Amino acid sequence: MKTQKALLVLVSLALCLSLLVPVGSAGWGTQKLDAVYRDIKIFMFGEEIVPKDASGKVVEPFIIDGTTYLPVRAIGEIYGLDVSWDSETSTIHITEPDLSEEHPHIPPEPSKKVVVSNAEELVKAIAPDTSITLLAGRYDVSAAAGTENVYVFWKEDFYGNKEKTLVISELEGLTLQAAPGAAVEIVTPWRFAEVLEFRNCNGIKLAGIKAGHTVVGYYECDAGVLCFRDSYNISLEKCLLYGSGTIGIELNGCVSAQISDTTVTDCSRCAVEVTYSDDVTFNKCEFVDNRAYDDVINGYESSAEFFDCVVSGNKSIEYGRVVAFGNALFERCVFRDNAHVHEYVDGSGPVLSGQSLKLRDCEIEKGNFSDYWGEGVIDLGGNKLT
Repeated sequence: MKTQKALLVLVSLALCLSLLVPVGSAGWGTQKLDAVYRDIKIFMFGEEIVPKDASGKVVEPFIIDGTTYLPVRAIGEIYGLDVSWDSETSTIHITEPDLSEEHPHIPPEPSKKVVVSNAEELVKAIAPDTSITLLAGRYDVSAAAGTENVYVFWKEDFYGNKEKTLVISELEGLTLQAAPGAAVEIVTPWRFAEVLEFRNCNGIKLAGIKAGHTVVGYYECDAGVLCFRDSYNISLEKCLLYGSGTIGIELNGCVSAQISDTTVTDCSRCAVEVTYSDDVTFNKCEFVDNRAYDDVINGYESSAEFFDCVVSGNKSIEYGRVVAFGNALFERCVFRDNAHVHEYVDGSGPVLSGQSLKLRDCEIEKGNFSDYWGEGVIDLGGNKLT
């Protein structure tokens, strides 16, 4: 994301230079110029953008002496940059907006180090500014139910049963990582409880963790694996999420989530669900062998980017899609052996759909192009269909 924003800043600065080149050698003064309007359109990465001023009025580009001029403010603000004019010094300032209130700072690496070997020790160790190393073994969070900690609470399931979700809440700077070379698995046998849920947290990192439900079989659970709500600066590295979970990774109201080298499999509603979230990146992840009765990869009122990911062997049931995302980019990704399976007709609908779903340099295995492309999908070129 930072690389892309830097690119956008450079583009905007280049536009500024075009507009700020002085006429002749004059520092001040006026000169009549002949501007040519030709209904110029602007496309960025294959998508048309329409520049507008602060009042919402369309600002049309024009040509003077063979040079095309674009409006600095309109172009800058399209990409979330603040553009201001200093009349006293005749200076244009282009800056990134202050997101400190809506996007908290990234906390430093935790200074407290704790090593645990069972679920109860894990729950007791959860605290801000803490890195918890899990020794090899299976951590059954149901065995630690009721363990007291000011930073956790146990959420009852929808039906009021004994099955409770471990909810980690209101803390900053927490790392859960497997010991080097250790096989670490966090599980719950409860069908109606998420394995872990995070609420109102900042700076959460999970690394080398395997997590899921011990219940076997599709559609056996009614709760997810990892759930993040209203949280910031989330990092998942080299994790494996599995096992009858309705949702493998759920992000709701989150900002800045970086998921890498992580596999999500055997989920029965969604492998990934992203709602009301922004700055979400999946890098070198695999979403395989999910049998979802909703969209396998789902996004609503959110934006996300997927790089070098594999989406394979997934089946979406009823009216879902394998991918249904309002605003997402898939780059260098592989789509293989996926299907939209209706209750009555196999392969009855498109596998990919979205209002602004962008695909670039992807490998897509499907004989029938229309079966894969739903309404609103933008092909940016370079995709290989087989």
